[in-house]
Amino acid sequence: MKNETALITGSTSGIGKKLAEFFLKEGCQVAICSRSEEKLAPTLAEFKNIYGDRVIGLICDVTKPEDLNKIVSETVQTFGSLRILVANAGINLSYGPFDHMPSEMVLDNAKSVIGVNLFGVLNSVAAVMPQMKKQRYGRIITLSGGGADRPLTHMTIYSASKGGVVAFSKCFAEELKEKEMDIKINIFQPGMLKTGLTSKVEAVPDWRSSEDVLKETATAMDFMGGDINESVSKVLPYVLPSCTKNGTVFRGFSLFKLITGAMKLQKAIKKKNNS
Repeated sequence: MKNETALITGSTSGIGKKLAEFFLKEGCQVAICSRSEEKLAPTLAEFKNIYGDRVIGLICDVTKPEDLNKIVSETVQTFGSLRILVANAGINLSYGPFDHMPSEMVLDNAKSVIGVNLFGVLNSVAAVMPQMKKQRYGRIITLSGGGADRPLTHMTIYSASKGGVVAFSKCFAEELKEKEMDIKINIFQPGMLKTGLTSKVEAVPDWRSSEDVLKETATAMDFMGGDINESVSKVLPYVLPSCTKNGTVFRGFSLFKLITGAMKLQKAIKKKNNS
C-alpha cells in the first residue's frame, strides 16, 4: 500500500484504529479522525511515534459535512491524493426491546445513531467523491453490522441504521458501474468483535440491568467472538487497485465458526439453566 492514501473515520479506537494501524504497517499514508480531541491526541501521538509524517489527524464529526470537507481537503493537501475511504464511524446507545423505549428516547436514539451510522456514511462518501472523480479512481468501504442482513432482537435502531448503509452502498455501486471510472464501493461485515460497542452496553429502561446484559454479551463473545486482527485483514483486497468487486458484502469472520459458537453457547446456557 506504499502508493495509497486513506481516510478512516472513527479511527481512534476499535475497528477504525486497528484498520489505521494495519494500513500504516502496509505503507499507506493515513488520515485518522475523531469527534473527541481527548481520543484523537493520544492516538495520533502513538501513530506518529512509529510512522512519522505518514499519518495526520483531525477533529471530525461525521454528521457535519463541513468537517468532512475539511479533512478531505487536508488529506489531499498533505498527501497529494485520497484514494481510499473507510466510513467506519459508528455508535449504539442502547440495547433492549424497542417497546421498552419511551417515544422521546426513540427519537433521541434515532437522531444520534442514524445520524452517525447512516448520515455519517452518506456525508463521508459525498465528501470524497469530488476528489475520486477528479482522479477517476477510488476505493470505498462501508460497514455493515448486526441486524443489517437478518433479524436481530434488541438492537432495532442500530440495525435499521446499518441496514440503510448496506442498501445505500449497493445502490451507489450500481450507479458507479455506469461511470467510466475505477471507483468501487464494498461493504465490510466485521462480525462480533471486542470493541466499544460490545464492552459498554446500556440497557433500555425498565427491562434488565446493564450489568446483566454486559455479562451475557461477554459470555456470547467468549463463544462467538472473532479476532479483530484477522477480521480487518480481510479488508485489504477490497482497497487495492486489483479489486474488481463492487457492491459486495464481505465477511471478516468465519460463518462456520460463528454458527458452531452459537450452538456451543446455547448448550452452555441450557446446562446452566438446568443446574
